[in-house]
Amino acid sequence: MTKSSVRTLLCAALLLAVGCSTIRTTPQDEQLRRMVDLNERALASAEKGQRSDATKLLQDSWRLAIALDDQPMQIMTLLNQSRLARRNHDLAESRTYLDKALHISGQQGPLFADLAQEQALWALAAGDLTEAQRWATAAHRAEEGSQLGRRLNLLARVALLRGQRSEAKTLAEQALANNKTVGQELERANSLRTLGIIATQEGDWIAAEEQLQAALTLDRQQAAPHRIISDLEALAELAGRQQQTERQQEYLQRARMAREQLANSAKKSE
Repeated sequence: MTKSSVRTLLCAALLLAVGCSTIRTTPQDEQLRRMVDLNERALASAEKGQRSDATKLLQDSWRLAIALDDQPMQIMTLLNQSRLARRNHDLAESRTYLDKALHISGQQGPLFADLAQEQALWALAAGDLTEAQRWATAAHRAEEGSQLGRRLNLLARVALLRGQRSEAKTLAEQALANNKTVGQELERANSLRTLGIIATQEGDWIAAEEQLQAALTLDRQQAAPHRIISDLEALAELAGRQQQTERQQEYLQRARMAREQLANSAKKSE
């Protein structure tokens, strides 16, 4: 789940709870704002590699959501906890959070598309492409808001991993157009990276270079280190395919340095 998509959902929940600005807010509204803030700060900390800080912030959000019996915020917090654990390669812990979120939601409601998306990402991390395809399709079908490009990106990623390059390219192109229209810059970068990887596999060096460099530029603008690493590794693969060994090693070194910076940031937050 990207920071922008979580913000969209959380803000929607906040508007539903608070209503128009002329209505006096209640203590419950302020608590909802606090949970929104806790989740956003957790996502920002996670993006910087500060896992310990992110974990504490999400625990605070969970305790508050339980105290207020706020099921939508419970689900949202659990999804972010699942995502954090998954990105830390702790699939068992991630599964626990995800199952709890699915139980609370009853696998329905406005957050189901995000639940299905996280299910698909968990399946990808577990190496189960069949389940990933099933849940990515469910997320796409359930999407009724501004996250269509994100759902298409996931479908494209799964299709590419399944060896369905032509389908992956079509889906990524659709995702790119949608993400550009709605201004989802990180998801737009995801679309460009996927298209760049496909162009690399097809031997279209010029298109691959343009798309991967564009993805890297967007991710730098959004200060997204994990995605920057993916861009650099994709550029290294492109250089390797062209037998540009020195350039390949340069990109790999930059990716290693970025990863080390994330690791150091994580240690400092512990």
